[in-house]
Amino acid sequence: MQSKPISEINLISDLPKITSFIVPKEFELLPNTSEVFELEFAFYEYKFLTKDEIVRRGAFFKSVDGVPTHHYIICSNNSHLTWKGRSEITKSYFKEGNFSTGYATHGLFPYRGKFHPQLIKGILNILKVQPGDVILDPMCGSGTLNIEAATIGINSIGIEKSPFCIMMSRTKYEALKTDGNILSLLLHNMKENYGTLTKNKKIPDEFAFVDGKLDATKAITLLAFLDAMGYARRCTKTIDVLFPSVLRRYIGQIKSFMGVRSRLNLTIGETEFKWGDARTLPLEDESMDGIITSPPYSFAIDYAENDRPQLEYLGYDVSKLKDEMIGLKGKTRKEKLLNYFDDMNKVLSEMARVLKVGKYAVVIIGSNDIQTGGIRLETKIEEMAVKNGFVLD
Repeated sequence: MQSKPISEINLISDLPKITSFIVPKEFELLPNTSEVFELEFAFYEYKFLTKDEIVRRGAFFKSVDGVPTHHYIICSNNSHLTWKGRSEITKSYFKEGNFSTGYATHGLFPYRGKFHPQLIKGILNILKVQPGDVILDPMCGSGTLNIEAATIGINSIGIEKSPFCIMMSRTKYEALKTDGNILSLLLHNMKENYGTLTKNKKIPDEFAFVDGKLDATKAITLLAFLDAMGYARRCTKTIDVLFPSVLRRYIGQIKSFMGVRSRLNLTIGETEFKWGDARTLPLEDESMDGIITSPPYSFAIDYAENDRPQLEYLGYDVSKLKDEMIGLKGKTRKEKLLNYFDDMNKVLSEMARVLKVGKYAVVIIGSNDIQTGGIRLETKIEEMAVKNGFVLD
């Protein structure tokens, strides 16, 4: 094989980077920003936000005029405990996704099938959601939208049918606002709290959420315990061994964000979580400034079964919950799909009802063609959305 002439090699090396066609040179993108969707999001942030706004809330930029963005600073201060002692696959996931997924309190209980937080921040920017606005996720899962909105000062509401997900989301949110005293108590009371949690097969009264609230120390400890419980199912280590390392990892992550929160003087947005149903939203007409959600991908993931140990420990009947959750009703594939589309039509109707006129709803969804028998979920959802008064943009 003949080597290329020197002149051609020089010509190739002198070609401009593709990013120079997207944004001016004073805008530096985050490392490894190379996927087409990432470049597209970066371009829209550049078009829709001022330089100051990109510094404060941009999701895909490292710096503007040499000034580091808040997103870059937050992610660069991620605790190494996030991946310490974990499998090589998990280490790789968090290290490669340093700017997209594991920062702030998102890494507390990395929930299966959750949003990438960086993507959500980009969507919030493209929708031009502003502080004082209220954004909704009617199927909030592990609270990714709500946590991400809070870090840039946006208010939000999260509705969720799974009581475990509500508990998880509230804990992640409260951890955003916590202080050093709470972290000291977490370590000081670790053995005592762990002993209390392991005495019974059901959650002790002092750790139960009362009116949806729980002391931050106990809430973070409980989430770490439930995380270790799930982890123990997937590996050979016992929960006795896993719990201390999980809790210390949580403390490391929270402490890292606390330092950045103080350094950047971040204002944390107000967030409210409601245990409810996306098919009958407990919200007033035209009360939301935006909606971002990722509904269940039909029956691609059985969330109730996936969370069975945690739900049962919290005292909930998993079989009953399955009958109430979208995507899990029905015996055959045909029954499940019919039930799913019927439920999603109700969800879209409710989304149209609570969204302000002229505002946007973003639905992130895809299809597992093997499970659905070739039916494209996103196509069907789009058709139903139009029938419910939405206009595709």
